[in-house]
Amino acid sequence: MVSILDLDPRWRTLMAKGGVMDIGFDHPSDWPHGERGEEPFVKEGDDQLTSELCRFGAARFLRVTLSLPIRGSEEVLYVALWAKVAHDVFYAYLDTLDGAPAPAPAAGTLANNLTPLAGSGAELMIEFGDGTARPAATLTGVDDLSFDQLLDLYEAAGALSRDELNGA
Repeated sequence: MVSILDLDPRWRTLMAKGGVMDIGFDHPSDWPHGERGEEPFVKEGDDQLTSELCRFGAARFLRVTLSLPIRGSEEVLYVALWAKVAHDVFYAYLDTLDGAPAPAPAAGTLANNLTPLAGSGAELMIEFGDGTARPAATLTGVDDLSFDQLLDLYEAAGALSRDELNGA
């Protein structure tokens, strides 16, 4: 199917470079310790970061997936980001690792900066499904994104520069 974005030479260049690239955050923005990288976890005192869970001071975080359709195309951007959640939500999710049922949908707040869409602290709704996959998040007030917003996200994340798509 032909996309309206196929008329934009920047879109065609992005597609030629492999298409829409997912974005992932290693840790919540406020995490003061080093990146986890290839290590299974980082532990500094009582603070701990794994690939899916983070405990930092009194705060608790879960890694969630945000799916954002790109207007004018059939493509979807997937963002693996961190959500700050209440302690009861964190520990209910942790219990699923031992076979407990998945928690009910819960509110959280964005723990990474998604400029231009939202900054840290924006409201999220988190769905846990059947507990076998990473929780899915929706960002309050954001159902999809424009191609320019996608490019803004890529530039902010250091994934891609507009100049790379403009032939510069």
